[in-house]
Amino acid sequence: MSHQFASLGPVSVWEPPAAVEQFPVPVAPRRRRRRWPAVLLVVVLALGGAAGAGALVISQRDYTQAADHLNALVDEAQDSQTAQAAAVASGTTAAHEADALAALAGAGFTDAAAGTTLSADARALDAAVAVAGTGLDVPAYAARHPQTWWPPAIRSATTQLRDRADQLAAAVSQAQAATKAVTDATAKVASSRDALLASVAPVSAQVDAANDMATNDSRFAFRDAAAAVDPTSGDQVAALTTYVQAGQALVASQAAEEAELAGPLHARKVAVVEFARSIDGGVLLDFTWAPTLSIDGQTWGRAGSLAGWTQFWFDRGGYATISLTDSVAAEWPTSKSLVVHEVGHAIQTKCPDLADHSTRAAVEAWATAWAIGMGYTDPGNGTQAYGEPPASLVEVSKSCR
Repeated sequence: MSHQFASLGPVSVWEPPAAVEQFPVPVAPRRRRRRWPAVLLVVVLALGGAAGAGALVISQRDYTQAADHLNALVDEAQDSQTAQAAAVASGTTAAHEADALAALAGAGFTDAAAGTTLSADARALDAAVAVAGTGLDVPAYAARHPQTWWPPAIRSATTQLRDRADQLAAAVSQAQAATKAVTDATAKVASSRDALLASVAPVSAQVDAANDMATNDSRFAFRDAAAAVDPTSGDQVAALTTYVQAGQALVASQAAEEAELAGPLHARKVAVVEFARSIDGGVLLDFTWAPTLSIDGQTWGRAGSLAGWTQFWFDRGGYATISLTDSVAAEWPTSKSLVVHEVGHAIQTKCPDLADHSTRAAVEAWATAWAIGMGYTDPGNGTQAYGEPPASLVEVSKSCR
């Protein structure tokens, strides 16, 4: 069988027949459009990172500022604590001293009102010290940099620092107020204490004058103790204690001397003493009384005999002790010339350059001359016992009064 084919001309095996309609092959969409979301995400992430970094910087800055503020308050608190401790220590000492001085003031040798004021001020100071005595609790310094990188945690730590700063500022303010209260109360106690101590001078003069019968030894001790009471002295409590004790000794001496005058001759003995002191020129005189005196081996005071004996000293402005027999009081005022003679011995201490006190005879001549110069010319003035003194010595004695 034979096969025949029609000739169609040359045809490529890859080309479709001409009669077949050709269509363009579909092309996939370009992927460039899908890149925009990725770019936006990168931008968002970048902006978010920048914002996060900014927030971290700000929170760290705020934390450091809060820490610096708190640490400045810690410095102030330490200063306040030091000042408070010093004020409390000083106030405690001042209060104890004031309490002791106020107690001594009750003995009656200082101004009573000044003692009452000091006592009240001391109680007020005790109260102020009690309030301030608890002291200020100073915290440790805060770290200047946070311990975390997490902003919320940093902000929380910052808030805590600020709260602590507020609390510490309030505590410092209270401590400073308490310190000022102690300081003011201490100053007030110092003022009232000085007023009390200053009252010693006028009050001691009154006590001295009121106890005129006390012995010279007790009087000198009292005067020395009064002079030692000084607001600038190192131990004012000790000084005032010594003064009060000396005052009590002076009063006791006064009582003892008054007791010695007791008896039937009391009024006359008092009259003798008052007369002698009226002419002593300011020389301090002690008096002792006895039934008899032994002078130069002879006993005086019996059978109506009269006698006196004077010891005198030139220091402390001059002072003397005059011993008299009870008969001098019994014969008063007839015995007045003898008393003047004894005062003449004492007054030598006032005019040491006018009188010769190198020998017993010179001393007796002076006392006799002084009695004559005072207008007492009867034998009791010393002429009977020691003879007439020179007229020139009588004239000299008149300048010593």
